[in-house]
Amino acid sequence: AVDLVKPPAPAPLPALDSEAVTALIEMPKCDWCRADGAKLRCSKCQACWSCDKACAKRAWRIHKLYCTDDPRLKRHVATELAFERVLAKLPKTDVPAQAACYICLDGGAVLRGCACRGPSAGFAHVDCLAEMAARDEWMTIEGRGSLNRWEECATCYESFTGVLQAEMERRWWRQIRDAPASDARRKALQNVSVVLKQGDEGDAADGLDEEAIQGLDREDPTVLLTEVSRAAHLLETNPAATIGILSALQWRMERCHVAQTRLAFTALLANALNRVGRFEEALPVAAECVQRATALHGPERSDSLEAMKLHAITIINAGRVDEGRAMLARIIATQTRVLGADHVSTRRTTEILDRLSMMEHLDHLYGLGA
Repeated sequence: AVDLVKPPAPAPLPALDSEAVTALIEMPKCDWCRADGAKLRCSKCQACWSCDKACAKRAWRIHKLYCTDDPRLKRHVATELAFERVLAKLPKTDVPAQAACYICLDGGAVLRGCACRGPSAGFAHVDCLAEMAARDEWMTIEGRGSLNRWEECATCYESFTGVLQAEMERRWWRQIRDAPASDARRKALQNVSVVLKQGDEGDAADGLDEEAIQGLDREDPTVLLTEVSRAAHLLETNPAATIGILSALQWRMERCHVAQTRLAFTALLANALNRVGRFEEALPVAAECVQRATALHGPERSDSLEAMKLHAITIINAGRVDEGRAMLARIIATQTRVLGADHVSTRRTTEILDRLSMMEHLDHLYGLGA
């Protein structure tokens, strides 16, 4: 077991005088660009703020659908606008002229964001994919288990990425946002929340998390996964705080029977320990992450390969550079064969190995010049 140490409590924030509080209250964020100090307010719903007419015009395409004083619909429009901002930041991929939707066989605005390769394989209209997922959400694959059509390609069986992932998660959320509480709805809300967090839309994601865990016991796997997701949101800025949260969760996590939740906890813990320089402690956690991922997904799924990459990076950080570099080379070979050389996961792993080689080259030059 890893000895987790909870970080000291942060120093209390300085008290704000009445003028400062008033200034904060009167400084709403723009619903499109999220900048502080928005000046324009919708006269009907009193909930949508904009910096200027340009931001108001951009937000209106979504805002007009839900311009109301109903608080439930206000939450809906906030989530829609969050998706719009996430999609605006994602890089667009080139689509070959001959590409057509493999479902309806028509061309037009098709997307691909999976491991399908070739000039036309895997391209589809988002609405066609969403219609298939709404009609038959789960698909059974022999030798693999169940595939969620909202999140995974029915052709290559890999997870959607990039623009296609965000578009499918938005349509999944539209499908379940007004549905009664159920395990399926909670899972959808959690998964949509993760995509919004990845796009730096934490406020909208927190609202979905609260919906997902409403009325559940704190020992419920859904609650545990939500708390892990919130801890992950702190990883970039405060990994020590992430470790503190996971430390508090550990005793509850040991009784959790859901494999995916245990995997998410283990992967985040290994990442956080790496970030704070506790490499020797991270080694057994990263190895456990690989075991859990391969047991859940098999050895050649993208999730398992990501766990192996985390293990290799941990080994490199612990000083076993040659061993870790050899592992990365094997992972890249598998990713290239399974996912393709242009897949985002393959490119990221290749960049890590290239940076490692460059650092070693600079160290060698420095040694020669010393």
